[in-house]
Amino acid sequence: MKEIDDNLLTEFLEGKLDEPANREIENWYDTSEENRRRLEALYFVLFAGDRLRAAASVNTDQSFRSLQRRIELRRTKTRPQWRQIAARYAAILVAGVIVAGMYLYQNRPDDRICTVSAERSDCSVTLPDGSVIRLTRSSQLNYPASFDDGNRTVHLTGEAFFEVSKRNGAPFTVTTVHDAEVVVRGTKFNLKAYDDSSDVETVLVEGAVDFRAADHVVALHPGQKVSYNPTDNDLTLQTVNVEAELAARLRTFRHVDLAQIAGVIEDFYGIGVAFRSEALKNIQFTGTLDFNMPIDHILEVLTLSTNTRFNRNGEKITIHK
Repeated sequence: MKEIDDNLLTEFLEGKLDEPANREIENWYDTSEENRRRLEALYFVLFAGDRLRAAASVNTDQSFRSLQRRIELRRTKTRPQWRQIAARYAAILVAGVIVAGMYLYQNRPDDRICTVSAERSDCSVTLPDGSVIRLTRSSQLNYPASFDDGNRTVHLTGEAFFEVSKRNGAPFTVTTVHDAEVVVRGTKFNLKAYDDSSDVETVLVEGAVDFRAADHVVALHPGQKVSYNPTDNDLTLQTVNVEAELAARLRTFRHVDLAQIAGVIEDFYGIGVAFRSEALKNIQFTGTLDFNMPIDHILEVLTLSTNTRFNRNGEKITIHK
């Protein structure tokens, strides 16, 4: 019989031997308790070491699935008694790999960015720190998959209501278009920050926030609303009826082309807007539109303010003089 050393045992465990050699190893395994312990220990050390080294450089889920396939394949190639031993050590091995994989996974930096979009209806999302954000339709939120490094910064395009969980020494920051941002420390507030030329607005319900834009820094108190126009770099602060502000879907525009507002209407109501002439697209509108109202009301306000008219044919709107 060929001398059985660790190299031969390793080839057996890796399934590289032919059937006669496999039977010799199995017979050798049955002859003594010392032989059984030797093969079992090599099995654990060989494959546990292999999996732990791989876990640091590959996807841990994929590694675990690969390990399971290898164990199952090895079971089918050996006789019943060996399958029982392999199963016992496989359980130890799998537990070790899972613990090590979780440690490596949880302690590596996670720089993934998650995106939630509310395209046709409102939706809610709970962030890793427990903060809850309710997105208004046609809005989008980007946030890191993990806040473990203390970085609680998210980016909003559109409108959302924030209920921010408190964390000592870890402020929560919402960045927006036009370089406007809101810094909070555990509070409830509503923020509008669309990527068109409408005003960026924040209404504070409770707690405290700092609103920052360009050279402006304003500390808000509950019941206050700040409006910032990026085109004019103009900022206003006022006391408002919070319930009324949250119930309405008001959008304030200042000197915005009709073509751009038409795009907002199309996105929100899902209805096409066309112009009889190119010149009409450049007419500017200044005013506030309530997107809780029917589209005909929006168009009435828009056309009366710009001395234009509109025709509606089903799902198609045409603006003309």
